[in-house]
Amino acid sequence: MAASLLLGGVIILAITVLGVLFYYFSSPLKGVHGIPTIPFWVALMPLVKDVDQQEIFNKYIEKPLRKQGAVKIFFAGQWNVLIHKPEYIAEVFRREDIYQKSGNHKKIPHSVLAALLGDNIISSRGETWKKYKRVIKPTLQVSPNLEVLLSNARLLSNILVESQALATEQGIQASIQRHTIANFGNTYFNVNLNAQISKEIFSPVFMNFPFLDRLPFPSRKRARKLASHFTDRLVVTLEDGVKGDKTADIQNKLCTSLLSARVSGELTEKQFRDNTTILFMAGQENPQLAILSTMYLLAKHQDIQDHLFDELSLQREKPVDAEYLHSLPLLTSTIYESLRLFPPIGQLINRRVSSAVRLGDAIFIPQGTYVGYNCYSTNRDPDAWGQDANDFRPSRWGCSRRDIQKEYRRRRASAEFISFHGGQRACLGEQYAILQLKATLYTLVTRLRWRLDPMWLDRMTPAGPLYPRNLRLLFEERAVAPTSMVVESFG
Repeated sequence: MAASLLLGGVIILAITVLGVLFYYFSSPLKGVHGIPTIPFWVALMPLVKDVDQQEIFNKYIEKPLRKQGAVKIFFAGQWNVLIHKPEYIAEVFRREDIYQKSGNHKKIPHSVLAALLGDNIISSRGETWKKYKRVIKPTLQVSPNLEVLLSNARLLSNILVESQALATEQGIQASIQRHTIANFGNTYFNVNLNAQISKEIFSPVFMNFPFLDRLPFPSRKRARKLASHFTDRLVVTLEDGVKGDKTADIQNKLCTSLLSARVSGELTEKQFRDNTTILFMAGQENPQLAILSTMYLLAKHQDIQDHLFDELSLQREKPVDAEYLHSLPLLTSTIYESLRLFPPIGQLINRRVSSAVRLGDAIFIPQGTYVGYNCYSTNRDPDAWGQDANDFRPSRWGCSRRDIQKEYRRRRASAEFISFHGGQRACLGEQYAILQLKATLYTLVTRLRWRLDPMWLDRMTPAGPLYPRNLRLLFEERAVAPTSMVVESFG
């Protein structure tokens, strides 16, 4: 009897799932005309086989996406409009009233991811977003302590050398993650952090079919508990960072601003928790992936790595402050070029059309449709960047500090470079991320030379953020290293 009931339940569940899948897959935004549809099974490939998402993009997405500048694509349990064309993306950035932010808490409200990140400064809009911005922006954009970033980078260089001596087959990502977590914790939470989030929360099958999060799967129950426990730990860490610190500097820390808004009631408890979590997640993960991708590219292009070492070695007695790091043309252009080729967030679909609109006077989009953009594709647009758009060529940005910054501003204004997004909702942590990248690369390049481990399979991640999977490098100490002293000056 029990077995029959169990079998009946399984059959009902299977019929329900198949019915929902049929509905989704047979209804790819019928009101949207004139753009191709990416077959739904493309989104499912990471679930059934080991794939490289860069190869998936090149084979199944690139051509239709660039043909009309946009496509219909299945993601997060529904069909969406995904944009490539820079002019279209510039319109999305400009018309915030039409293309409104709508995060996971709205799109997939019952998912574990929505429970983890909630309503936050990245996904909110209107007066709620303005409130979050008032609380967070002033302290998020305070110049970080460069000595802390450099000190952590020196520790990272030691760890990379020591790990190699142990002859393990593990990649460098865990070490890079600890590095960026330490930087974020020291800079914004006033503590040393060592936190990790379980990958169970970001399971591809539940990202594509978030309604499954409503079902009593043991793994999802565990993931939901992990998400709650993770935020609990962050909150305690945040509180510990403020306790007992009577220095004037603590008043300019993000941790103080968040806790003060919580005490005053400006932020509810949930808003406080949601923003604490998203700030940590974005503040450590995005720089982590950027460092990984830059080290990968420099390993593949050792001529550029050596030219960069030469640049950093030219003025070995010059104090290393932020102004000095920003004055180095090749260091800056190398970082911009890496971010162009491998944006930490390769694809973002978090805007919902508030009323029917014609995108670029060409593509009709009905009210309520979710719209996003593919940073990876747009940043490599051959019409904007030339036929060598897929090549790692830092010189394309210019050769002088002035020319590089001029080109950077032009590319951002035209939405041809969107790694930090754009418009009013551009990334608030951009300057912190850039300075962290410069401090880390300066320290690593002046001490070490690295190349790809010949035993490592050169592949990208199967889904989610695009970066080299389990990257393994071989390091050697450079014979000569700059002996610059470090000062705390920010120019």
